[in-house]
Amino acid sequence: MTLVAGVILVQLVSRGQPEPGTAEEKKTVIKNEVTPNSTRIGNLSANVPDNWSAVRPSSSMRLMQFRLGAPADDATLAIFKNIGGTIDNNLARWSSQFGYSLSDSEVNIRAEVINGMQVNIISILGTYTNTMAFPGAAQPKLNYRLLAAIANTPDGLYYFKLTGPNTVITGRLEEFSRFIKSLRYDEIGKIS
Repeated sequence: MTLVAGVILVQLVSRGQPEPGTAEEKKTVIKNEVTPNSTRIGNLSANVPDNWSAVRPSSSMRLMQFRLGAPADDATLAIFKNIGGTIDNNLARWSSQFGYSLSDSEVNIRAEVINGMQVNIISILGTYTNTMAFPGAAQPKLNYRLLAAIANTPDGLYYFKLTGPNTVITGRLEEFSRFIKSLRYDEIGKIS
């Protein structure tokens, strides 16, 4: 109980601390404010849309998991941390789940700096086969979409992988974009 109270106190105290960096860096980087619906994801915080439902992760590899829409929509955001491999290794693996390589025109990748973090974002549409599923459970899913991001932070890589039917994911593009752009690194107990 004391440990939990201490962690909460550290979080509350560290929220008002100034950000490190030069004045010039602060002028050129726009930072989103943390709102009351902010959720802690490891050493990150993010503004989670109200209509996303946190669910129990379906795998011990997942840090967190959200369902977008009704359960029948089969749209899931899985969040991982430090799952191994380089950024390119993971982007290539996700591309291969749709039968593509990173160089294929159907694979859209861009890099952005979001709140001081390098973030690689990928979007793919096609037939999805979850190669990480249990043997025999990986059935191809037609007209599926992947929206994913990898955030490079001081304590490692965070992975945000949203998959689901294209009709569902297309309606969530703006939500996913706002969620990713709200990511902020805020190490618990960080001393500036």
